[in-house]
Amino acid sequence: MLLSEVTDAGLRAAGAAWLGDRAAMVEPLVGDGFSGATIVRLRSGDPSGDLVLKSFPKGARSQIAWVHDLMAHLRTAGCQEVPDVVAARCGRTIVTGADGRAWEAVRFVEGVATTAPHVAQSRAAAAAVARVHRAAAAWPAAPPRSAVPPAVTRRIEQARRMLAAPWHTLVPGAGGGELDDAVAARLAAAEACGRKGGLEAALQGIAAAPVVPVVLQAVIRDVWSSHLLFDPDEPGRVAGIVDFHAAAIDTPATDLARLLGSWTRDPASPLADAWRDALDAYEGIRPLVDAERRLVPWLDATGTVFALDNWFRWTLLEGRVFELPVRVVGRIDRLLQLLPTALASLSGARARV
Repeated sequence: MLLSEVTDAGLRAAGAAWLGDRAAMVEPLVGDGFSGATIVRLRSGDPSGDLVLKSFPKGARSQIAWVHDLMAHLRTAGCQEVPDVVAARCGRTIVTGADGRAWEAVRFVEGVATTAPHVAQSRAAAAAVARVHRAAAAWPAAPPRSAVPPAVTRRIEQARRMLAAPWHTLVPGAGGGELDDAVAARLAAAEACGRKGGLEAALQGIAAAPVVPVVLQAVIRDVWSSHLLFDPDEPGRVAGIVDFHAAAIDTPATDLARLLGSWTRDPASPLADAWRDALDAYEGIRPLVDAERRLVPWLDATGTVFALDNWFRWTLLEGRVFELPVRVVGRIDRLLQLLPTALASLSGARARV
């Protein structure tokens, strides 16, 4: 469809903010199905490459601007895997529409995502993330500092909430429906797994664990497998890392746990064993200190438990509506597969994190 034929007035105006009256084909891009953002590719024949337009809700401008500054710094530092943020014709990188939505445009990255990278891909991906971390540590706007990671603090708080309101207290919302029924069935499976695997004891250990300060800096935080793209002509090369909008100040271990944990592995295999080559490649560029090394599997294991908890509460208690319910169920199913290993890992984890 041509941009001029698009019925969404906000999208049409945003496209014009970057392209003027140039003709462009609009190709919807499939996101995660959870954010509700509009994401499209604009094919205009520009020799510099196509654009990806993305919308954001009202009130997001300050976060978008912070992310754009970070991305610009990373590209200047040589991290070409970071997409190029493109300024609109007005000179700004953020355009606000009449409906209050904010829009950005970045250069389209041609690449292929995978949930099952081969060794060369896993090493290339981890090395790319290490280069981003090394460059981000030199960003003047957010110099590294030592503190307890927000990712750890959030998990401790969520463990306490789960202890106060365990899964068996959750019931499907009044709305019912197929998604509620599907999630409720998986809640029952998670409860059974939790009883067998010692979920309550694991939560008590998380809630009471002493914490250790580590280096905090700007990190991506959502380095999910679908956000890391490999060159289709050279599969062992990272073409791009897309979607930086969850970026914040935290420990680099969050990115490693997120990326490695999003790749398919034998559910019985500990994270560090399954992706040893990737961790070695990361440390070849940015060595981990002992506290960070311990955090990676801990953040992965706790992330499995608390991601399940989030999905159960979002769907059954809050009644949130998702564009692609089948993806919600798929995400929950994968987390359920990993839950026994996560609980086993937490039962053997050191008291300090």
